[in-house]
Amino acid sequence: MLPSKDYQSKILVIGATGNVGKELVQQLIGRKLRTRILVRDPAKMPLNSDGLLETVIGDLDNVETLAGAMNGIEKMFLITGNTQQDKNVLQIGKTSGLQHIVKLSTQESGWTPVKGHGLWHHEREELIKESGIAWTFLRPCMFMNTAISWAPMIKEKGVVRYPGGAGKIAPIDPWDVAAVAATALSSRGHEGMGYELTGPELSSIRDMTQIISKVIGKQVSYVEESDTDFINDLLQARLPKYVADGLVATFGFVRAGDFAHTTNAVESVTGSKPRTFEHWCLENKAAFE
Repeated sequence: MLPSKDYQSKILVIGATGNVGKELVQQLIGRKLRTRILVRDPAKMPLNSDGLLETVIGDLDNVETLAGAMNGIEKMFLITGNTQQDKNVLQIGKTSGLQHIVKLSTQESGWTPVKGHGLWHHEREELIKESGIAWTFLRPCMFMNTAISWAPMIKEKGVVRYPGGAGKIAPIDPWDVAAVAATALSSRGHEGMGYELTGPELSSIRDMTQIISKVIGKQVSYVEESDTDFINDLLQARLPKYVADGLVATFGFVRAGDFAHTTNAVESVTGSKPRTFEHWCLENKAAFE
């Protein structure tokens, strides 16, 4: 399905059904910005929201499907699963009039030296920089909704088994990442910026477990998971081996204290303080009960 000729969408959201993308679409519509989203599966096409949402079918792995999807697009929110997908988007974007890419990356890709799975995100960032298209890189810490994966353990055994130990991180609500993306897509001054995005508080996984326990009114304990068990869980969940290895390395950096800092980037860009983990838990309480 190609975009309508009389439709004036200038923003394209890739990954509109993902953690950040689904929040971003709602925020863009809330700002009354006409938005186009790319989906692979027609069954995932959402209802048009007040005439502001347009859906096109395409696949980042198939460059031939992207020309129509990107026709007339000036700004794009981009999340990719591999570097070739970035290359495909840039191949079309260089000649289609694409002016600005807001790219979802990862916290470690902006560090010196780059670490863990930040390495392949950094590779993609460099490709975008070299393209000549304006860019903004969003580099978030761990998403708060990672905790959803703990829900079965909490319900069945009252326990969270996860790596990290006593290491501190500043998890962020995907809603806040989307708020930064929406601002970067709808206002000027964010080109050439890399934003390290964190939540407002430093917490260990044990601390997060205790907050969930408080919110649901049930005792939940924390048990540190070994790297061996963690990687086995990830592989059983069908994550690629290189992704699993990268996540294991990431939690090694958590234990080492590399993530033990917060930034003011969310508030600086959006004018609002980022949400706390307790706020997120209260909104998602039913998932753990």
